[in-house]
Amino acid sequence: MTLFAAKEKKKNIILWGISLGAATILKSIKDYDIRPQKIIIECPFGSMLDATRGRIRTMGIPPTPLSEILLFWGSLERHFWAFDHAPAEYAKSVKCPVLLNWGKNDKRVTIEETHQIFNNIPVAAKKLVIFEHSGHQSFCKNEKALWEKEVSSFLKQ
Repeated sequence: MTLFAAKEKKKNIILWGISLGAATILKSIKDYDIRPQKIIIECPFGSMLDATRGRIRTMGIPPTPLSEILLFWGSLERHFWAFDHAPAEYAKSVKCPVLLNWGKNDKRVTIEETHQIFNNIPVAAKKLVIFEHSGHQSFCKNEKALWEKEVSSFLKQ
């Protein structure tokens, strides 16, 4: 969708992505200079290394050095340097209002990653919402009332 929006110069596009989808939105904005009207990003990871560490942590295994080894091996297998994939850096290219949602019980994405992404977004029209009773999951399913309130308010602005 993001490539189509960029190619066709569509207007009034609002993008919403969760986890990898949120990271993809940030990368697409940077790489293709797409200009959505607004974006809603939920649980984006700060970097591919952070994402790998988060996944390893959820298995109850110390994240280092296994995360680094896996990312290095994956880089060789996929012929790209995965250590450079950094949604927190891509956030610096955002030029539209942003609603960033994160779950307080998220075992994969840390609050530090979330704050790094939020702080790197260079626009004043941004909001971070922390869902107190959620983890790395769909907030519109788990905390529906709060999610609907925040998204509705954001879309009306």
